[in-house]
Amino acid sequence: MMRIHKTDTIALKKTMVENEIDTIIQLSGKTGINRNTLSQILNGDVQPSADAMDKLVSALMISPEKAGRIFFGKHLRKT
Repeated sequence: MMRIHKTDTIALKKTMVENEIDTIIQLSGKTGINRNTLSQILNGDVQPSADAMDKLVSALMISPEKAGRIFFGKHLRKT
């Protein structure tokens, strides 16, 4: 299955740093998302579900515009 969108994992990790979240364990505690799932998201292996995106946006206080850029950027290698 071809992915149209790809999570900007670098921007997501920068947002973690801006919120003083240094580890996946800390992010898991703030979001309630399983550490393995977060690892896959942060490594770019999977696109987060709508529920996971909502939890990340809320925990990391991401603006709607920034969330759009992070989670719905074009996956240029697959277009």
